[in-house]
Amino acid sequence: MGRIKSILGYTAAVLASFVVLATFLGNNYLSEKFASATGIKVSPRYTGGEIVKVVDYGTYRTIIHRPVYDGLLGEREEGFIQIKWESIAGLPPMIHETIDYDGDNRADFLVTLNTATGETTVLGYNPNVVSVKKTYKLDTGWAVRILLRKVS
Repeated sequence: MGRIKSILGYTAAVLASFVVLATFLGNNYLSEKFASATGIKVSPRYTGGEIVKVVDYGTYRTIIHRPVYDGLLGEREEGFIQIKWESIAGLPPMIHETIDYDGDNRADFLVTLNTATGETTVLGYNPNVVSVKKTYKLDTGWAVRILLRKVS
């Protein structure tokens, strides 16, 4: 009886070792599959929302994300829009860019970014544009979040 128990124990240990090896070797593949199977997504409050427009200027490009009002239990009254500038061959010292975030073909705000200091200003043409929330230095450029009030 003792011999059967030890054979079963060693067999279980060997099988468990294969499971552990398969888990570590297939970690990236398995984690992607498990996450997609559950339907879990990273909150747009962290990612900045989906990209709606990319404007290429040759040496850099502007990436405009969708306005984010998402909250835990529903939409919030205040949100933000994230604008990102990625360097391809260098950013200009000052970026002045008008943004139409609501798709009505009229500029909603003018954002100005000093790429040396990160100082950012916004001039709102739309009354729903509030102010600059935060400016972020990224490995590939800069990102800014502009506070918005929800359209009534």
